[in-house]
Amino acid sequence: MFGAWYEGTIRSNAPDQSGKWGVYLMPASRAGGVRAANLGGSALAIPASSRNKEAAWAFVRYALATTEGQVTMLKEFGLVPSLLAATRDPYVNQPQPYWGNQRIWQQILGTLGSVPPARGTQFFQEARAIMVKTQADYVAGRFPSAKAALDAAAQQISQATGLPIAR
Repeated sequence: MFGAWYEGTIRSNAPDQSGKWGVYLMPASRAGGVRAANLGGSALAIPASSRNKEAAWAFVRYALATTEGQVTMLKEFGLVPSLLAATRDPYVNQPQPYWGNQRIWQQILGTLGSVPPARGTQFFQEARAIMVKTQADYVAGRFPSAKAALDAAAQQISQATGLPIAR
């Protein structure tokens, strides 16, 4: 399971696997549960020392505040649009040959209204890094059970943050 933006990475780095991949919604934690999530985002900055501030700002406006800019990034790099108008572009509904003609963007972008609000703390990044490694180690068979993996992660998070483990 990975972010939709990884589409462009797969397509660019494995062109010989065209038609061998598919996209599916993430599993729900319970029957009828939410099958959408978001983690991440991007930020752009124009340094004060830039010699071309006006040109840089024009690029930012084009890339992020126009349907054309957003859909170009979607087509070329698989970058999910943040401009909601771009999600209504006809390209979103087109079958994608690399993905076995699946309408992946219709499926992926159709989940945007279901993404629950994110909550976090100042310890989010530390805990996330531990959980990412723990998940990979669990999948690789380095824990005897899911409970053992979660217990180990809880212990590491507690040590990293100084917070007690909830019981």
